[in-house]
Amino acid sequence: MGPMTELVGRKPTSALDHLRATAPVEVRDRSNLIDLIEGFHVKTRSDDEFTRELNRMLTNIMSPNVQEGYAIAVVGRSGAGKSHTIKRRLDAHPSMKPFDDGYGNEMQICLRVRTPAKCNTKTLGIEILRQAGYPIKRTTVTETEVWRLVGEQLRRKQARIIYLDETQHVLKEADRKKRTHTQDTIKSLMQNMEWPVWLILSGIPDMLALIHTDLDEQMERRTRVLSIGDMDEQDLPFLKSVVTTLTQLVGFTVGFALTATFLRKLLHAGIYRQGMVIQLIKMSVESAVWDKERANGTVVLLEHFVEGYRRLSNCSPETNVFLVSTWAAIVRQVDDKSMLTEATTSEK
Repeated sequence: MGPMTELVGRKPTSALDHLRATAPVEVRDRSNLIDLIEGFHVKTRSDDEFTRELNRMLTNIMSPNVQEGYAIAVVGRSGAGKSHTIKRRLDAHPSMKPFDDGYGNEMQICLRVRTPAKCNTKTLGIEILRQAGYPIKRTTVTETEVWRLVGEQLRRKQARIIYLDETQHVLKEADRKKRTHTQDTIKSLMQNMEWPVWLILSGIPDMLALIHTDLDEQMERRTRVLSIGDMDEQDLPFLKSVVTTLTQLVGFTVGFALTATFLRKLLHAGIYRQGMVIQLIKMSVESAVWDKERANGTVVLLEHFVEGYRRLSNCSPETNVFLVSTWAAIVRQVDDKSMLTEATTSEK
């Protein structure tokens, strides 16, 4: 018995219950397909590389002779798929699951913290406390007190790893003195003799300044850098496999030839960044799911990639990579919200 059937004759108790009970049948059916698309994870070489580094970190944590932590820095341009890769690998790893301490308290080896957009050392500490289940309501609390509490709560939660997403935020408004203070604070987490902490840092290449500008070079010594790079033409067979597999997942077929030219357009449209290209494929297949007339219920067409790219970039027909012959001259970047920018042209 599925969730939709279970709602029949029962009063909705939440907004989702209400939607599931009242939405048209076609919306509910498509919801199941969209869920398959969004939940589809494309495994890449970056997954294996990160899992290997994570397992090495866990081996280090378990060693009774280790007295200091270190960091893994996962670096890539916006749209490369860093956060998605890390989240999926952490979700899949059995050691990252919450566990009970024997007294009914939920413990967590790894705390996941999204670094605040307007971040300084104090606000970073407050966000770590929130993720540890200790929200601070007093705005007058000092930075020293915040980080004292961080140490206490990490030990209480049994957290040995902190994952800081968008780490570059700690550098946005930091001058030399503030950056040094941030570096010293992060190093103190790893150097704590009573409760050393290991870090997973992810962000755009700018975040490496946090590591490379450390005057005593301790951050470099304590950091393993993992780069998630751009895609290139060697990835064309891989892309073809992704399009085919995702299409088949929702019970559709590809209604046009996946030629090398089309796959090159796909790479160019996603500005050669893994996460952006895969997002474009998903949005295009989703367009087919909603297209009853042209898709005939089961076919992904080239027109759906035209629509997927339009939704992703908010472009005009004149700057749609899948519509114009001069597609290679259309240039877009990714803004700080991971959205494609307005098109410019190159002389290709």
